[in-house]
Amino acid sequence: MYNKLLKVSLGFLLILSIFGLGGCKKKTEEKSFVPRLDTQTKCKIEIAGRYQNFEALEAEFDRFNEFYPNVELSYTYLDNYKVTISTVLAGEDVPDIFMTFPWMLDKTNYNPLLDNAENLADANATGIELSAVNQKLLFYMDNGSLPMVPVLCAANGMLVNEDLFKKEKIEIPQNWSQLVEACQKFKDAGYKSPILSDRYDSSIMASLIYPYFTKEVMNNAEAISKLNKLEPSAGEYMRSTLEWVESFKNYGFLDMDECRKLKDNYEAVIMRFFEGDVPMMLASADVASGTKKRESLSANFSTNPFKYSFHSVPVMEKGGAVLEVPSVEFSVNKSSKNLEMTNEFMRFLLRTEELNNLAMIKRLITCSTVYSFDDVYAPLGNTEHLYQLEVGILDNTYVQLRVAAYRILTDKMTVDEAIANYGKY
Repeated sequence: MYNKLLKVSLGFLLILSIFGLGGCKKKTEEKSFVPRLDTQTKCKIEIAGRYQNFEALEAEFDRFNEFYPNVELSYTYLDNYKVTISTVLAGEDVPDIFMTFPWMLDKTNYNPLLDNAENLADANATGIELSAVNQKLLFYMDNGSLPMVPVLCAANGMLVNEDLFKKEKIEIPQNWSQLVEACQKFKDAGYKSPILSDRYDSSIMASLIYPYFTKEVMNNAEAISKLNKLEPSAGEYMRSTLEWVESFKNYGFLDMDECRKLKDNYEAVIMRFFEGDVPMMLASADVASGTKKRESLSANFSTNPFKYSFHSVPVMEKGGAVLEVPSVEFSVNKSSKNLEMTNEFMRFLLRTEELNNLAMIKRLITCSTVYSFDDVYAPLGNTEHLYQLEVGILDNTYVQLRVAAYRILTDKMTVDEAIANYGKY
């Protein structure tokens, strides 16, 4: 059901993290970490998750061991995490920390999982300070408890081949009109699909319409409430977004036949982008995070490397936006046999320095209040940022939107039919 990941030396990755800490959005002075417990304490802390490779977290283990050299930390990857995590938590050898995700919040079958989590908002009990964490990424339950805290953040957007834009003398688009113009110029220059994506609905719809839809309803509390409850009448709130999808489809800038050739929504997307003939590839930051390791695996990229970067998709006339959502959250098992030291590790990890270090090595967006992007993410520094958990739109709502929009994009439904089926997907 699971296999252990061995701890490796990650000094060279720490150099990478330091290299990327420029371009901060906000500067703060952070005090050095001061241990609160006996530094000679001997114990084990086990973290369970769904990442097969979590070198960034193992780097944090090394850093924590500088203060607590006798604390043994390990990470366990669980197959079929959605199912196995509940089984593991009910067993005898339970993890002290386990991964949780925002999509668990509106699915009742995960209630027992969240009930097993310590309330991380109770600073008096945990000693954990949350001021370094971007507060817009936190989601408090109705009773005021906080069962999970973000440690890595992601967003959806597009990978841009900057060299192709330079070659064709086309400006990277900053708004909807410019996107249409740029796509048309690429088509005229012989590019079959100026925009490409995987064959699955998640990347296409998340990158194209999540920010658009979120801005449409974000200040309408009644709409968000009805949408989250999947009330049939709430489908009407999707109309303007779905009409936009229909108009976008008619331009023919996204060739669905080409999208269907990609076998998965991660490695295949990256390797296809590295062939060098795709101007814009719709993708998540999780996909962007995997590009560096795969540059050398692509014969095309190794022979003809090009500069690329991650942008929001400018689907609105005023420009684009990125919808940020925690990619990974940690929950502390309140039944942990080493709860005090587990909380000490969380106190260490939830600091600006460590959150940024974790993000830089994993090549995702930091959850701290001090944004640090490497060159790939630099364009996001000038983009509007929306926060799903702050807005309050839950996962089930986005699922309904995503399926409806994809069916319109693939000519399986009209806008009216998609609206009428809200809550049924």
